[in-house]
Order: sequence, then structure tokens, then C-alpha cells
Amino acid sequence: MDTWKPDRLLKVLLSWTACTFIVFWLPAVRGLFDGPTYTWGVFGGLGGSGTSGDYWFPVLGSIAAIAILYLGWRGAQQPFAWLLLGWHLSLAAGALWLASTQPESFRFRGDTLGVDFSLAWAGPILFGGFAVLAGLWVARNYRNSRSRRIPSWNERNTRLMWLVVGIIPLQFILLRYGQPHGTTDQIGVLLTLAQWGLLNAALFPWPAPEKIKADVAHRSAPAD
Repeated sequence: MDTWKPDRLLKVLLSWTACTFIVFWLPAVRGLFDGPTYTWGVFGGLGGSGTSGDYWFPVLGSIAAIAILYLGWRGAQQPFAWLLLGWHLSLAAGALWLASTQPESFRFRGDTLGVDFSLAWAGPILFGGFAVLAGLWVARNYRNSRSRRIPSWNERNTRLMWLVVGIIPLQFILLRYGQPHGTTDQIGVLLTLAQWGLLNAALFPWPAPEKIKADVAHRSAPAD
């Protein structure tokens, strides 16, 4: 039985899912590292400064995000399919509700990087489209469900995970001691976003080096 690999649609869905979970990762990391100088808010009604207020929410959201992405990249075993669909349906429903009831405040903002644009039109289309794609993948996966050999964790995964951890000291210095909304703060935010990308890369089912060599040798072998 061949080792399971994510198909193209699942790769797109997991990559987009990782992007949507930044809304948890960024305040969870910055709330801890920046301290009380960092004021954050998510989903309109939850927020705080540093680790005060509703800080539990981005922490739990980050833990759930890592769990969902781990399940997705490491074999997509149940209950991943229903967690994926539930998340994207929730995003689509929330985007539609915000666009219809609070179009002026339905925006993506990032004060440190100077990002601010409306999601009143793009939000429902974008989130709704990915909810449809998630539904298509779940339907296809359900019909074609079978026993799978879960990808093994290899040296490349470990090296990437160590890189995720190795960023933390520099990340802490930049965010804790940098000027709020200044250059060092901006670099710290970009580093935090890169860290989230590296974490997802660490979960990816990379083929083992020996498997790559075997595939190259097979392709280069002369045909009979």
C-alpha cells in the first residue's frame, strides 16, 4: 500500500486554511511577547491587551488550528474532514452576516504593517468559495475513503520544526523591546507570519530522502 499524499485540492485547502488561522496565531504570539503595549481584537467582540482580556480565545484557537492542520497534512484521517468543513462553513456564514449587517466595519486591519481594506464584497465570495471547495473535497474523500499509510515524520520535518523554535528568541526581542508600530515591531510581525508558514511546512508530508533518490533513479533508468 502506497504512503498517503495530499491531492492538489487538499493542498490548496490546507494552505488557505492556514492563512485563515493567522487571526489566532498573531494575537496569541504578540499578546505573549509584546505584553500590555499590544492591543488586539478578533471577530469584533473579543479582545484585550497583551495576555489580558479574552487572551484565552486566540490561544485555544491556535491550538485547534495546529491540531486541524496536523490532521490534514498527516493523513487527513477523521475527524479532519468534518473539522475542515465546519471551519469553512463557519467562516462563510460569518462573512455573509458581517457583510450584510456591518459592511463598514467588516475590514481586515493590521496597524503595525499599515494594512486596512474592506471585506464587504470580497469576504463572502472568498470564504464562500472555499467552503464549497471544502464540501467537494469532503464528498470525494467520503466516497473514496480507504485505509491509508500515514506519512512518516522524517529529518526534514524535524529540521523545519527546530527552525520554528529557533526563531523565538529573536522574535521575543523584536516584539518586546521594539518601538510599537516601528520598524523592529514590523520585522517581528513579519517574522511571526513566517514562523506560522514554517510551522505548516514542518507538518507537510515530505518524502524521505531515500524515497526521492529512488524516484530519481527510477525515472532516469533506461526503458526496456
